[in-house]
Amino acid sequence: MHVAGKDIELSKSLKYKHSILIVDDEDSILNAFKRMLADEEYDVHTVNNGLEGLYNLRTTKNPYSLIISDQRMPEMSGVQFFAQAKDLFPDAVRILLTGYADSGAIIDAINKGGVHLYFTKPWREEEVLLHIKQSLSKVEILAENKRLIELIKTKNKELMELNKTLEKKAHDRTNDLLAQTEKLKDSYKRSQLILDGIVKTLSKIVETRDPYTSGHEDQVAKIACRIAKEMKLTEDQVSSIHIAATLHDIGKISVPSEILTKPSILSNLEREIIKTHCKVANDILVNIEFPYPVAEIIYQHHERMDGSGYPRGLKGEDIALEARIIGVADVIDAMASYRPYRPALGVDAAIEEIVKFRGVTYDSSVVDACLKVYKQDAYFQV
Repeated sequence: MHVAGKDIELSKSLKYKHSILIVDDEDSILNAFKRMLADEEYDVHTVNNGLEGLYNLRTTKNPYSLIISDQRMPEMSGVQFFAQAKDLFPDAVRILLTGYADSGAIIDAINKGGVHLYFTKPWREEEVLLHIKQSLSKVEILAENKRLIELIKTKNKELMELNKTLEKKAHDRTNDLLAQTEKLKDSYKRSQLILDGIVKTLSKIVETRDPYTSGHEDQVAKIACRIAKEMKLTEDQVSSIHIAATLHDIGKISVPSEILTKPSILSNLEREIIKTHCKVANDILVNIEFPYPVAEIIYQHHERMDGSGYPRGLKGEDIALEARIIGVADVIDAMASYRPYRPALGVDAAIEEIVKFRGVTYDSSVVDACLKVYKQDAYFQV
């Protein structure tokens, strides 16, 4: 089967032995998970209620990569458990088990407990195993990104120390200044390569989850940068737009792949889950020391001029110009491209959309610049 093939591929790709905590008041459920995971090289721990789960999280010597909890349990619900568990292990993937289709409880779990996935009982074992492997693969990717972030912080610190040394040597040895400056340039180039590597690594995460949008982020970055140059923005602004546009959908790593690739209209609950990607992106990127406010720009790229956007309902000038530009570029490429739930609508339809809502949802100056670019190249060959 196709799913089994994915299981084998993901299993081979995992680099570490991961610890998993399962919380459920039914021994039959705990035993079912033990049986399902018996052939995997995981360190599996089980407890019967949320209080025991929290004690386990506080006393464990090994960090948990994945936490699975039932919703309806005595003493403490799954939402209440996850609300505290996410503070103890914020990087762990959290999966909620629910025995009934209660969209209100699920939305509450997403908002309060930071739940990444949910399964309604009874579930299909092969589907649960696949999502567990996908979640652990995501944990390893995020861990690698943290390592790269620490590396670039170290390089930045080295650059600062080198700069101090250069300032002192400039007074002592003028002839040596040029050589030291060249070293500084080389170090800066290496740091830029590391930064570019982080951006490229992050941008590939969503593409691996949703093959239908492969290349979307790169295309949005190209269109947004052309609009920015038409508006005669500074080089720093263009650079910040390029990075933010390249990463604008990184938050979708928290959205289940079956929602991203669903070939039909999304439910209200599924739309709410997708809308969380702006905040998730901000949470992932806010601690990376980019030379530009990349995390905030991405946080705002679905805000609209009349306040109808999300996630914060910002209006007008409260929305960063860079975010307004990326918002228009995102609409252009999304409408022009194929999606599993509809055929490609084409660039002309996208242009009609932004013109129709010019000055309402889309910034007038951004739309005008976009139209100039479009007239220069009617097919947006970017």
